[in-house]
Amino acid sequence: MMTDAKADSAALEGPSAPPLSRFERQRGKILDAATMLLNQRGIAGMTLQEVAEQLGLKTTAVTYYFRYKEQLVRAVFEDSLQRLKEMVEQAGKADTPRARVDQYLRIHFDHYAAAMQGKTRPLAILSEMRALEGAARAALMQQYQAVFRGVRAFFGPADTAARKLRLTARTQMLNEVVFWSAIWLKQYDVGDFDTVRRQLFDILDGGIATRPSRALPAALGTGEAVAAGDSYSQFLRTATRLMNEVGYRGTSIDRIAAELNLTKGSFYHHLPTKDELILQCFRNSYQRLRDLREQARKAGLDAWETLISVIAQAMKYQFGEDYPLLRTTAFQALPDSVRQIPYEHAQRTTLLFSGLLVDSVREGAAKNVNPLLASHIIMSTINSASDIRSWAAKQDRDDAVADCLSAITRGIFHPA
Repeated sequence: MMTDAKADSAALEGPSAPPLSRFERQRGKILDAATMLLNQRGIAGMTLQEVAEQLGLKTTAVTYYFRYKEQLVRAVFEDSLQRLKEMVEQAGKADTPRARVDQYLRIHFDHYAAAMQGKTRPLAILSEMRALEGAARAALMQQYQAVFRGVRAFFGPADTAARKLRLTARTQMLNEVVFWSAIWLKQYDVGDFDTVRRQLFDILDGGIATRPSRALPAALGTGEAVAAGDSYSQFLRTATRLMNEVGYRGTSIDRIAAELNLTKGSFYHHLPTKDELILQCFRNSYQRLRDLREQARKAGLDAWETLISVIAQAMKYQFGEDYPLLRTTAFQALPDSVRQIPYEHAQRTTLLFSGLLVDSVREGAAKNVNPLLASHIIMSTINSASDIRSWAAKQDRDDAVADCLSAITRGIFHPA
């Protein structure tokens, strides 16, 4: 559903903004259509022709405003980042760290509800920016870094190196929780948003642990070395890493083969298409998490020990450069024909963590919080950890994992 020009103007520019010109109104409608198509199909699946068709226009009517697809894609991200910046600035006016984060969630939930009802333009899925290259990507990343610093300021000054490290991790966690909510929030009725937001904030505030845990994560995940001649596994590893770094569009069979110094034929011997390769990467990532849980069971760990051990090892995977787990958000860029399979894997992963949480509550180790929301927090935190490898590299790997685990178990405001 396209946004009404007047409602869109009010939502984006405020009630006191001057009337938009015809040029600005038409440009806004193009951004409406392009944002929704980009969110549905990713950069690779969005075309100028489809944007025009959404508006009942000829393609030339779109190219009058955006001559090339890349220009339109960049404009979509610039628009979303600017609106996100305004949300951060508004939330930052609250008096305390908790009040700022609570307001940040409230603003996002209100915006999402308005977008669902066709009253405003949704935010673009920012993870797709990684598919861009050169100056366009650099400029957008710089714009996002300004937003990131604004969110980090919610927690107070980063006045020491140690505090900056800690707050950077908490900010990454908070932002990814907010961005990932665009995937699961649609499952709720708008009338329930306030309850969901409150429950989500309570988990972020106090964590999931009933008390500081003396249990240390068990060592899991050994035995994943790949034999030198195993080209299939090498393709999966490299494809997973590239998908996390440059997205679906930026990951090509040529690029994977070049990095491994292998021929494309060695790839097609195992998998017929790029899409099948990406799907196999999703299957592998899901199976690796299940394998961690199975290792914990065989080691005789209880539910809570299993939960924190699986999270800790998953974080280690993400902080490593060799073989991270594939970001769940990567499925958003897949073609419609194959997107359902990784989405189902994401749902099963959420249920895996939910089950461990429910059993941990029964053991008395975890709080009786909404297990689905807590699982989404865990999922998004693990997903995004690959983006802060440089942060983790500035400290001992175990310390980095412990810091992220503490934010989940004791809350993002805990001093750790």
